[in-house]
Amino acid sequence: MASRTGTTATVPQPVRPPRPRTVALASLLLALAAVAQLAALPLGYWHQDFFHTAARSFEATDGVAFAALGSTADLAADLLTAVLAIGLLTLAAANVVGVNAARIASWASAPLLACCATVGAVRSPRPLYSIYSAENMDRITAMARDDMPNWLEPLLLTLGLGAPVAIVVALVLLALPPADAFFRPKTPVDPPWPVRTSPAAGPEGSPSAG
Repeated sequence: MASRTGTTATVPQPVRPPRPRTVALASLLLALAAVAQLAALPLGYWHQDFFHTAARSFEATDGVAFAALGSTADLAADLLTAVLAIGLLTLAAANVVGVNAARIASWASAPLLACCATVGAVRSPRPLYSIYSAENMDRITAMARDDMPNWLEPLLLTLGLGAPVAIVVALVLLALPPADAFFRPKTPVDPPWPVRTSPAAGPEGSPSAG
């Protein structure tokens, strides 16, 4: 930028403070929540497979069409969860470098992933309940849990409930004053160029002799 004296001056850029630990921790929590959900998806399908394998030994009663609709809805929910998780992983990386738009997008999308994670944690093989009787479902559940590893259901519950907690804590950290100052740096108020000085004037306005 040119000043009135004809010289050029550099326009001051916003001064970003050092990255606070709250921002680093929030980004880490968001990334961990996203990875947890991406890991829970295949584990969830593996968990469901034990129930479907056990159900083959029993005769279906009714509700096959409704079960197919329920399976389609579950698949759509899982696809949405995967998209949200990948997006949140990207936003976590952008939050680390102070992109304020990423922080706003995190506030908008992370609660949706938290809801998907909570629903996934308590989700049971619902389509099967519309096909088999309650008595057979009890036997199917017992057979499935006998075949699956003992750690599978506790791990799915931990991933499903831990992700929403991590997301809530991360969003709170991103709203704290240190994070706000990091994402919205202020521009210095000093003059962008040196103030022009002139020799001291005499009584009649003429320059005084040195």
